[in-house]
Amino acid sequence: KSIMYLISNFVKPKNIYFYLLALILCMATLIGCSNDDVASKNKADFSDRGYKSTEHLVSADWLNEKLDGDKLIIIDVRSEEDYVASHIPGAIHINPKTAFQQEDNRGVAGMLPPKEHVESVLSSIGATADSEIIIYDGIKSLWASRGLWALEVYGHDKTALLDGAWTSWENKGFPTSKEIPTVVGTDYKFKGDPNTNLIAGYEEVLASIEDTEKIVCDTRSPEEYAGRDVRAERGGHIEGSKNVNWVSNANADGEFLSYAELDKIYSDAGFKRDQTIFTLCQTAVRATHTWFVLSELLGYENVKVYDGSWIEWGNRSDLPIQN
Repeated sequence: KSIMYLISNFVKPKNIYFYLLALILCMATLIGCSNDDVASKNKADFSDRGYKSTEHLVSADWLNEKLDGDKLIIIDVRSEEDYVASHIPGAIHINPKTAFQQEDNRGVAGMLPPKEHVESVLSSIGATADSEIIIYDGIKSLWASRGLWALEVYGHDKTALLDGAWTSWENKGFPTSKEIPTVVGTDYKFKGDPNTNLIAGYEEVLASIEDTEKIVCDTRSPEEYAGRDVRAERGGHIEGSKNVNWVSNANADGEFLSYAELDKIYSDAGFKRDQTIFTLCQTAVRATHTWFVLSELLGYENVKVYDGSWIEWGNRSDLPIQN
């Protein structure tokens, strides 16, 4: 109303300066409202699920509204074959198994690469410190969660998963593309020191066996946990650990379950909010999915990913197991 009052009462036909002022004010108001609407829309999309935080989770509807954002980078971590067949417009493909996993100097496969390696990946896709990075896959955000965790460790906070992943985008009929975007590389550098509070080594996990204030969340299948499906030299699980299969976190369409549903799953399994929780699987991919659910959606304060996971624990004869 104030803008219309300005135009009707003060702008004269020959006064171009007032016309320009009114136009600028109108555009600023519209842009501000648009940005606020898009930001609040994502929060509203998850309001019925009751999550503690959605800072690192976006809906397909939200992403569709943001596709033309200047700072937006969409990462597709599905297979290259799936990406070439069809992807979200503007999405850039990377291989998560080489971008966010690497054999370390002890010969343990699947470990988090050094920050310089991840910096080179982000440089190759044109990322900057201001980039809003959205990661999606085709498997209930499984590999996408590994990427998000890696960027969280090294300090890129503007990162989110696409809820429902590719399935949600496709089911909603949003635009797709086969065009491979042109990328201008950057010299990306993380700021500050890595957040080591998100990572646990085997020594810390071993010490937790006798500590009731700490517990292991084994995110593998029940068969792996019981030692019937053996994927290392030894099968079984860590003494005192609780098994919650990572697939329990999402519905058939790949969307995360509500806060109430997730909270019941983990409380019924014996996890308490005042405990330090170590998540593990075979190579700490499923483990990062559960880390995201516990720390982001449920608001658990002390959750760490045991990056060595069973590929390390099960291949070491000096570490105790149960089956």
